[in-house]
Amino acid sequence: MIVKQSALLLALVAVLAVASDAPAGGIADETCPNAAGEYTNTCPPGTVGVSYSIRFSESEGSGCGPGRQTFHLDSGVLPPGLSLSADGNLSGTSFQPGSFQFYVEMREPGDDPANCAGKRTQKKFTLKVRRPPWIVSTPAVPPRLEVGAPFRMTLRARGGSGVFAWTLAAGKLPAGLRIGVDGSIFGTPRTSGTYRFAARAKDTEARSLSAQMKLSVVPRLLIQTQRLPSARVGRPYDAHLAAVGGVSPTLWKLTRGHLPRGIRLLSAHGRLTGVPKEADTHLVTFEVSDGLKVTKARTFRIVVLGRRDNPTTSDVGS
Repeated sequence: MIVKQSALLLALVAVLAVASDAPAGGIADETCPNAAGEYTNTCPPGTVGVSYSIRFSESEGSGCGPGRQTFHLDSGVLPPGLSLSADGNLSGTSFQPGSFQFYVEMREPGDDPANCAGKRTQKKFTLKVRRPPWIVSTPAVPPRLEVGAPFRMTLRARGGSGVFAWTLAAGKLPAGLRIGVDGSIFGTPRTSGTYRFAARAKDTEARSLSAQMKLSVVPRLLIQTQRLPSARVGRPYDAHLAAVGGVSPTLWKLTRGHLPRGIRLLSAHGRLTGVPKEADTHLVTFEVSDGLKVTKARTFRIVVLGRRDNPTTSDVGS
């Protein structure tokens, strides 16, 4: 009888010894690794407005075995819009950017025969929610380009990490223009036409967003009029200066010489009108400017005939 009691006592001691060696559970680091040393578990970053999902789990080989634990928010603050389910899934769509720290508690099942039953463990996590990148181009109005006229505009991106590098993602820029890493598009276009392209901004976290762009380049501004007709004293005079290319509106002005007395220039239309009062020959220089402040000039000779003079032709000077 004493021998049997001793055997039972030894068996009980052995069971207790095995139970005392059973490892306590711990939350695995794989989902949110130690980013900067022990106890710095950092979860994959999220983005405002983008669906997010990760799952916490028990460390391999510990506790009561995988899949039997429940997970709970112990303290701290989850990113608004995210929630933690009992199976360890942290998911949702966050609507607020920032860096959030919180403790997750893992609870072992209470009915397990091993000594891990009912045990709890906590771990601190950090989760950063970033602003989504979005792009605006400046200036807000469609840019106007002209062959031979220097051009510069800047594409801007906001959100993300706040630091962006720009590249040409598709299509092509007008010949003579290029895009800088800071988002500036600059140069002097050499050919007219309509150009479609995509510019891509990438932040320091390798997130990118593309902007579809269109640039239209008009031909360079040129004065089309080669010569002006002669005028006659006392008779109405009406002549037009014409320009092609460039960006509207165009504006004309007299930059050298004097118009015949009685004739005036309508600047917005390039029109010379009036009734000349005296015979003479005038060398005058007109300059036209367009909406980009590009200017072209040409010198003309205007001959005003007397009332009985034979008509002549006013021609181009220089």
